[in-house]
Amino acid sequence: MNRIRLLAPDLFPPQEIATEVCAGLRLPALEKLLGRGKATSSRATRLEDWLCAAFGGQSVAPVRAASEGLEVGEAYWLCADPVGLQLQHSQAMVLPDLATGPDESAALCAMLNEHFAGMGMTFFAPHPRRWYVRLEAEPQLTTFPLQQVAWSDAKLYQPQGADALHWQRIFTEVQMLLYAHPLNQAREARGEQLINSLWLWGGGRAAPVVEAFDSVGGDSELAGAFARVAGIPQLESLQEMLDGKFQSGLWVCDAPREALQRGDLYAWRESVENIETEYARPLLQALQVGRLQSVQLEVLRENGSQCFEFTRGDAWKFWRTVRPLARYAV
Repeated sequence: MNRIRLLAPDLFPPQEIATEVCAGLRLPALEKLLGRGKATSSRATRLEDWLCAAFGGQSVAPVRAASEGLEVGEAYWLCADPVGLQLQHSQAMVLPDLATGPDESAALCAMLNEHFAGMGMTFFAPHPRRWYVRLEAEPQLTTFPLQQVAWSDAKLYQPQGADALHWQRIFTEVQMLLYAHPLNQAREARGEQLINSLWLWGGGRAAPVVEAFDSVGGDSELAGAFARVAGIPQLESLQEMLDGKFQSGLWVCDAPREALQRGDLYAWRESVENIETEYARPLLQALQVGRLQSVQLEVLRENGSQCFEFTRGDAWKFWRTVRPLARYAV
């Protein structure tokens, strides 16, 4: 194996909680990769942008739609993921990943398509948690990824651009239609979270994606979508990547970001400990015995991302300071 790129969004905790949340963590391999590797600044701040830049895709929606079997053609696509908006005081919190089934999704999409017929938009639900809308005309619209806004106030992330007011009216109309649907009334009667909105994001037209790596793995559904469209093998374990006849692998660890965004610090600690035992330790061992030539660990953060490149020779550079993870807080 020549090199592995390890992506870990939000591996570094916020400075205000770093000491507390990192207390007692033992991360010798991870801290060695960080401390003895060559550190550089990274331009990407979000996983979505990083994947588009690496694979050559211009936007997420057509890539993700194509990965789920939709014929994207030359149309303009938006992710239209079903979410719950939960009112909390003056906030409308965005709840992602709602428990819903394919029959519910199909029925709600059919209702939306019937209502908006002739208005240049068609809804698709190939997966209960991942919906799409195909538009005949390209909107002048800037949106925010669902992963960025999940568990946050929707009012802070409204669409922007020349067509923003038009799409805000559509948002409102969609919410009214979903709320009044009998399926949502049944969910409410069962005490389940309503599917009362869609989050539109990642819009664009299809562009050719490139085979930037020869193997991809990890816990990111989005990275898997890019891999499928590019025709890259997806592996179940890092050991499979190290043992296989691969030269350039990508492994994505998105669990720290998801935990931190939910405010679940216990889950964040567990995810970091898992990175130490399942990824950092075997990668360091593979480097030391010559089975791997280099590791690039990239930590994505909205207020400053960093890339740490660690080669086999860096393992013996004892003069480079190894610091605890809390010292990397941002």
